[in-house]
Amino acid sequence: MAVESHRPLSYATRDVYVQGRGTAMIEDDLYAIVESALKPVGSVEEEGEEFREPPLDVLRYYRRPTRLHWLPWVGRAWSVVAVVRQPIDVGLKDGYPKLLDRVARAVHSRFPPGRDGRWGTIGLTMIVLTPEPIGHEDDTLMQKTLAPASRKRVVPLGLLRLNLGQEAMAMALTTSPEGLFPEPVALADALTTKFRRFVSLMEI
Repeated sequence: MAVESHRPLSYATRDVYVQGRGTAMIEDDLYAIVESALKPVGSVEEEGEEFREPPLDVLRYYRRPTRLHWLPWVGRAWSVVAVVRQPIDVGLKDGYPKLLDRVARAVHSRFPPGRDGRWGTIGLTMIVLTPEPIGHEDDTLMQKTLAPASRKRVVPLGLLRLNLGQEAMAMALTTSPEGLFPEPVALADALTTKFRRFVSLMEI
């Protein structure tokens, strides 16, 4: 990936969105929510980066060192949260795997094996800012993206898609051993207090 720059309703909802009811959330408001969830678990902010080919705009990273087991090299791991914009060439109705692969490659490059003496797994949580409306089917599509695949260094643990104007979100989470990666659940808990989630009528 080429780096361009670094930067320092046929279904119901739990709460119906009313068009124009107020000012949409801005990114600074979002970062305040994200940091309120991540700082207590020890995550540290790191500047994002922008890639030209394939296009990807990582707004921010949050990183936290963790240890999976006693082995000195492979046991030292990272927990990484990447806040990204939806790329213009990726439609999320069928593009979640493509986006996940793109972000995983960026994270692997930013946190290469050996950085700070850590050679092991990267547990990845993605927050995707999207202009596309969020609907009832997104949770299911995203969960399929997190289905177990062939072993890779970057392991997706959480995918949270946010539309700031719609004030809506969709998410998919996986479990981690012994709570070693609390970031996905912490973010989900914090964001669901501010964003609406769509649910099928079957779930109401």
